[in-house]
Amino acid sequence: MCGKCCRVATASVGYEELLKLSNEGDTSAKEFLDTFEPYPSLEDALNADEATVKNIPDWENRTFYHCKHIKPDSNLCPKYEERFDVCRTFPTSPWAVTPPGCGFEGWLFLEREMHKKRIRQLKEEKIYYQAKLKTNITNKEKGLYEKLIKQIDARINLYDKYGSKDW
Repeated sequence: MCGKCCRVATASVGYEELLKLSNEGDTSAKEFLDTFEPYPSLEDALNADEATVKNIPDWENRTFYHCKHIKPDSNLCPKYEERFDVCRTFPTSPWAVTPPGCGFEGWLFLEREMHKKRIRQLKEEKIYYQAKLKTNITNKEKGLYEKLIKQIDARINLYDKYGSKDW
């Protein structure tokens, strides 16, 4: 309830792409733009909350937004009960970047650790299946283990951008 995520937000795509997606019927993009408007400049976003802006990777090349609805004299949202999913589901990922000191930090940490644990388990399964491939097995078993290894690799690769190769 600090309001920082309402006063300084960013998206994974640029403003022009959000507009395009919204015009093509993307509900998430539309809701985001119905809730947030871009700051006129990076300097304006920095003036709103420099620590939050600089906590975002590649902050110098991003568009920052502020909620159109948050009350200027408080952290309260007058549309809280009917807020869009973009607000209701924040943070949407354990790897979401939140403002320093955010109340979600503990939850984010636990969720990331849960995903890391599952990736490590998958890597252990992959090692087991790779070892089975080196034994005297039938072609049918070989095909099954190769398929399982590909499925595991696909799951692990989903987390590449978060550093899954190092877990």
